Amino acid sequence: MTQATRDRLHFALASFAAAMLALYISLAIGLPKPYWAVITVYIVSHPIAGAVRSKAIYRLLGTGLGAAASVVLVPHLVNAPALLSLALALWVGVCLAVAVLDRSPRSYIMMLAGYTAAIIGFPGVLQPAAIFDVALARAQEIGLGIVCATLVHSLWFPRPVGTVVRARLDAWLTEADQWALDLLRGGSAETLERDRSRLAGAASEIRQLATHLPYDTSRLRETTAVVQALQERLLRLIPLLASLSDRLAALRALRGAPDAETAAALAEVADWVASPGMDPQPLLQRLRQQAACVDRRDWTGLHRLSLLSRLLDLIEALDASRQLLAHLHAPERALPSPLAEVVARAEEQPLHRDPGLAWRSGGAATLSILICCALWILGGWSAGDGAAVLAAVLCCLFATMDDPAPAMRAFGISLLLAVPLAAFYLFVLLPRVHDFVPLALVLAPTLVGLGMLMVSPQHALLSLSVNINFINSLALQDRLTWTFADFLNVNLAPFVGLLVALSVTRGLRSMGVETSARRLLRQTWDALARLAEGRGEREPLAFASRMTDRLGLLAPKLAASKDPALAGVSILSELRAGMDLVALRGLRARLSARNDSTLEPLLQALAAHYRARADRPRGPDAEADLLPLLDRTIYRLGTNPAETNAREVSALLGLRRSLFPDTPVPMTIQEART
Repeated sequence: MTQATRDRLHFALASFAAAMLALYISLAIGLPKPYWAVITVYIVSHPIAGAVRSKAIYRLLGTGLGAAASVVLVPHLVNAPALLSLALALWVGVCLAVAVLDRSPRSYIMMLAGYTAAIIGFPGVLQPAAIFDVALARAQEIGLGIVCATLVHSLWFPRPVGTVVRARLDAWLTEADQWALDLLRGGSAETLERDRSRLAGAASEIRQLATHLPYDTSRLRETTAVVQALQERLLRLIPLLASLSDRLAALRALRGAPDAETAAALAEVADWVASPGMDPQPLLQRLRQQAACVDRRDWTGLHRLSLLSRLLDLIEALDASRQLLAHLHAPERALPSPLAEVVARAEEQPLHRDPGLAWRSGGAATLSILICCALWILGGWSAGDGAAVLAAVLCCLFATMDDPAPAMRAFGISLLLAVPLAAFYLFVLLPRVHDFVPLALVLAPTLVGLGMLMVSPQHALLSLSVNINFINSLALQDRLTWTFADFLNVNLAPFVGLLVALSVTRGLRSMGVETSARRLLRQTWDALARLAEGRGEREPLAFASRMTDRLGLLAPKLAASKDPALAGVSILSELRAGMDLVALRGLRARLSARNDSTLEPLLQALAAHYRARADRPRGPDAEADLLPLLDRTIYRLGTNPAETNAREVSALLGLRRSLFPDTPVPMTIQEART
């Protein structure tokens, strides 16, 4: 048996044990719908123990909030079915919009608060006087499932999230080293693209995993601030390495090959990257001396200065990352005081947000629920509340996808598989079962088999959906009271809810790969315009965090797109431009009045350029006068050591490379004056 198979079996057995424990306790204390405790176990379960605990906390909070909303709304509006339907639908829609805006694992609280109110509120319409008891029972069932899942996964050979995060950070820094070495030693374009893709994807994964650290039992839980500080350093590395690649390309375009002194510097930095234990200070000192002696009077000198600036930044970022990672492995080792201060100030960095998409998701959920309620109320359908409930759940569960329709169709397939399977259990197997142990043995093959598939990325969605629908259709209670007609009536409602949610989502919410990519690009250009105007985020890390997050979202969309207009788009170029704009905004704050009149027109022209791209993403790439203005600014500021340092020169050159990568520089730097 392979390790992967053992891990899957371990997860499936732990989840099954937790589910049976929850079912046994629910039956023993007489909860009205014990199968909800079983469903909760499978929703909360995760191969990493810390993720189970964080999901448990979020689910408890969300369940309590949703139950409270249903208790407030149903008794007051039960005599006005249309108004009650509208209130519950709006509650779900608003909660979902807030959850989609958050995009962190904490968003689970608001998402669950939304559809829990629907789960409790719509069935409670038929028993408004008992709504408090229904809400309390549902909270107890869900709470019991959470406690059982958390207990079993925490005690049964737990897999700490700290171990996973540390291993992923180790791999990430190794991959960053490899990207740097491939750059410095002249790797192929395919190799560099592979290195970049790995780093961008892993950055988002690490950020999501680190969210669960406060709930972990490993030693790494106590170093959450160190992990956040390390994430900040890693966020710097992606634009740094991308910028370094661009500076090398620019220098080669000017000279064909770096001069002997620059080639020696590249070789020294490569040797240092390949030797993690080497002290960086002597190398940093030599590079600073080289930068101080660079002649700024020609384009080659300015590009050499820019390259040396990026090499210095790279060494400092890699060295800080290595020291922080070493501290994670050996927390007893004290950090240098500058890094200790960084750790003390470390905080969670923001992610990309899309308010328009969030409110469209909430609107689609609201409309789907209202249509299901109309069919239920106007048609006098006794089981119609189930359609409204499932519409709410589906719209919430798949709201983060560009096009939720395929996932909803997969959920429909799971219903088609689960309902006949539940019918076979209910009317063939379970009538012969009269005790809990035989019941558990009869359920084991199905639940353990589906549990093993839940760990597989290819089968996770379908297997979890089949599992949940099977348990829900089975509706396990202390005695069987179902007739086949009742079973069909109740299990028809989910299909109606699915069809309504699918139709509304396809009309209001779904978007293709190209549409989603253009939307992200427009938001990127709008952010760059705001930054140039001085209205965007001034903190480089906050900007890098949002842009790196967009990079992770955009990369697979651009790769899958068949639109020729998107073929040449490079989000890394926009990321570099953003970091350069942050540097120029800092430069503007300390420039003399005379030279400020040089930089400010450039910033306004850049803002107009990116605003135009956001408004007309298929339009011309740049205004005709932007390049001459940029070249004049480079001449007036870049050649003046008293006004600009190497990093700011690099920012000016970086913007030129980002906006006009194929436009040659003037023959001499003096030509840029006019």
